[in-house]
Amino acid sequence: PGPDRGMVFQNTALFPWLTVMGNVEYGPKVRGIKKEERRQRAQHYIDLVGLQGFENSFPVKLSGGMQQRVGIARALAVNPEFIVCDEPISALDVSIQSQVVNMLEDMQQEMGLTYLFIAHDLSVVRHISHRIGVMYLGTMVELAESFELNRHPLHPYSQTLLSAVPVPDPEVSRRRNRIVLEGDIPSPMNPPSGCRFHTRCPYAMDKCKECVPEFKEYEKGHWVACHLLEK
Repeated sequence: PGPDRGMVFQNTALFPWLTVMGNVEYGPKVRGIKKEERRQRAQHYIDLVGLQGFENSFPVKLSGGMQQRVGIARALAVNPEFIVCDEPISALDVSIQSQVVNMLEDMQQEMGLTYLFIAHDLSVVRHISHRIGVMYLGTMVELAESFELNRHPLHPYSQTLLSAVPVPDPEVSRRRNRIVLEGDIPSPMNPPSGCRFHTRCPYAMDKCKECVPEFKEYEKGHWVACHLLEK
């Protein structure tokens, strides 16, 4: 990441030989910030994520949730405007996931941060994101505002993903049409020709096998790559 960007990794990626303080002040240290200033900055963000008193602890002594908080404090310590969150909660228990997501949202409001939040859990994505991009085999297939995409998904893959999101109401859940894809996921190293989703798409046409669909704006702010919409 550059000088205005931070990174929160899926597996925290903390340096096991450094303490909490050492991990959080690592970024400012690499960027040449003097010891006193970087120590003060690191302490500020350690306090902000609720780890007061753990400054001298090593990562192995911390729970998964606490390690992820260290990772967030480390990302913040470089004073970024933009943070990439790569599956930041996938390895955590559900109760801890909500704590981390709420903390990220609070920080976003207080500090004016922008997140690129990468995740497979669409319920979390819907909760935290203002705009959602759906990818399949490394290709963007749909992009829209969060409410719009959840209300009106246009790409078959987006429709499939949203149909699998659990609903807490059993009556609503029974009435939902769950879309189940058939076939295996192709190798991203050797993707199919044409539309990469055509091997599993229930609506695939001959054109889908031959031509890559154009990523087009079909509704205001709603972009999709799908031959079905060209009709």
